[in-house]
This record gives sequence, C-alpha cells and structure tokens, in this order.
Amino acid sequence: MILDCEPGDGLCCRKLLLSPAEFPKTFKIIEQGILDKVAPGFVVGFWQSKNTDCIRLCAVGNRSFTPMLPILPMLNNTFFDIASLSKVFATATLTALLVDRGWLRWNTNVKTIFSNYPYADVEIRHLLSHTAGMPAHLPWWKHMEKVFYPTPLYQVSIADRQALVRKLILETELIAVPGEKTIYSDLTFMFLGFILEELTQMPLDRAIRTFLWEPMGLDAPFYHRTVHEPKKLTLSNCAATYDCFWRGEVLQGQVHDENSWAMGGYSGHAGVFARAEDLLCFSKKLMRGFLSPQILRQMWEPLRYPSDCNRTLGWDMPSGVLASVGKYFSPFTVGHLGFTGCSLWIDTKKAMAVVLMTNRLAYGLGNEKIKLFRPRFHDALLEDLA
Repeated sequence: MILDCEPGDGLCCRKLLLSPAEFPKTFKIIEQGILDKVAPGFVVGFWQSKNTDCIRLCAVGNRSFTPMLPILPMLNNTFFDIASLSKVFATATLTALLVDRGWLRWNTNVKTIFSNYPYADVEIRHLLSHTAGMPAHLPWWKHMEKVFYPTPLYQVSIADRQALVRKLILETELIAVPGEKTIYSDLTFMFLGFILEELTQMPLDRAIRTFLWEPMGLDAPFYHRTVHEPKKLTLSNCAATYDCFWRGEVLQGQVHDENSWAMGGYSGHAGVFARAEDLLCFSKKLMRGFLSPQILRQMWEPLRYPSDCNRTLGWDMPSGVLASVGKYFSPFTVGHLGFTGCSLWIDTKKAMAVVLMTNRLAYGLGNEKIKLFRPRFHDALLEDLA
C-alpha cells in the first residue's frame, strides 16, 4: 500500500506500508514487545539503496498511555523525542558540514573559539568522540532552578538560561586527559552546541534548521522551546514519553531530558522531535552526497585511539556481546541510541538504514526491556528481508 507520494527531488518520494504477510517475523516481535510492555507502541522502518526512491514504514500500538491523556493510536507520522539521537541527527552532522565548508577542522582547538576556555588541548574531534575528558553528566537543571529562584525556569529568558549553562561548561573541570579515555558525555555535545552557535551566530535550534534540515529537504523535525508552563507544552501528534514528577505532567511534545528542558528545549545533546521517515530521509541524504565523500568517510571511519573508543566522529558503532543491531548488520555500521528508546542504524556496506521509534519510558525510567528487544527486532527484520 502506498501511503503517500511527494513531489520534489526524490528524497523519499514513496512511503510504503509494511505488511504482516510480507514481514511476519518483524510483526511478531513488535506485537510481542507491546504485550511484554517494552513500550506502548512502535514506528519502525527502513530504506535500502537498491530501492532508493521509497521508504518502508509501519506503526503499531499507542502513542499515549495514561488516563490523564486520551488514548491515541501510533501513526506512521508520529513525532518522537529522539533524545541522544539528536547528537547525530543534528549536532554531529552540522559540525561535519562546517568542516566540509572550511569553517572548522576536526582538530580545531576549542580555545581558538572560546579564548577563555582554560584547557589548551581539547579539540573538536575529542568532543565528537567523547574523549575530551569531560564528566558524563551533571544535573545543571537543579542548579539553574536555584540561580533563578523564585522565577520558574520557563519564565526566564532562554538567552539567560543558555548563557548560564555556557558559563558552566567553560568552567567544568576535566576528569581525564583529552584523547586518552572514552567517557560518554552529554556535556561534550552541549559544548559542541555552543561552538556551533558561536560559528553560525544563531541559536542552535535555528542553525540546525537553516544549515542542515532545510537543505536536506526536512521541514518537519523541530525543537519545542520551553517558554510555557509544562501543561501548556503538550502536543498530541507526539508520542508521550514519561510521567515526570519534576514537571508535574506526562511529557508529550516537550523534551524529556531535564538539562535540555531547563536550557530552553534545545541543546547539543538532546531536544529534537522527529518522525521515522525524517531519520530515514536524513540517512538517505547522507548516503547520497549531502557531505563530500572525503568528509563522510572521515566522519564514519572507526577511531583507533583510545583503545576503548568504539566510535566514529560523533557516531556510535555496534558493540558488546549483544549488540543493539543484532547479528546481521555488517561491521561497517554507524548509528546511535536515544534514552527514550529510539534508534537509528546505517549499514554503509549494505547501503541501508533502519529506524526503531518508541516511547519505552512510558513504563518508567527503570524499564530496560528495550535492550533485549532491539537486537531481536533487527534480526527479525533482516530475516524477513532475506
């Protein structure tokens, strides 16, 4: 079944529905995932270069989950809080684009951009690869509440909120020598976000749209600025993520990540809302020449040092005994996971991309059933494709 057809440059002109008859193993896994409360619903899809003018999609389950919200079915065009997938869908790829344009180099020293930064040996490549030596996470949203008390954060200007976090980033002490150790860190991508703002002279959310998404033909993804009280930020076309005590609301259309929310709804590490088709079209555009071949190759080339860095410049790679991609993806695969449950993997050898969009936090922050579900889903999909 053809869902719709769009004119234009053929970015993703046909969206075809996956059927249980054609993909029996995939549907069995997805339906079992809902019964097992991995998540209330899923949107999954893939793109292959051998069928370059179409993407395949299916939606199962619900995008809301509590009596406080109307029960809404999951749709193929449901938007998701993609959490740390924002790192590749926005920040890392815009960084690569600016390297491609000559605005930056991979080894540009951060101190040449922020002269008051106290460390002289942190480079762009260190931030992208999580080897800058920065801490993994700091709950700055709590500090921000104290600084601006008694004014609620959403009533503080985004410029003031962002300025405070920029100051905190520049003052953060390193806990490892740059380039010597991998520490997966949200802070490094917050830092990259501020660097991109400095170079483009735009707020990050507008820079991403202007330099990256619009040239790619992506007009649907967005950041939702937090300039209203939480109950007024609900968007029904988004999958609900979490019943949050701090914000006093079920989050549906406002970013789950507390630091990103406190900063104004956007940051270098989180904040993007996107559909499955947006991530697939983005993947296709990368595979079809959006960046120069040299820069794309450099961005996706596995890093050899430090030895514990199983990453590329900004992107993750399959790792561990039970890799998220299962057993059929090639070693030439890049992608990323999101805390909310979403994932994107691009197998550069097979020339295909697979997305798994979901709202696993609906069943609580401790719900980790997605870890076993992801490889099973990817294995089932590739077995159906075979």
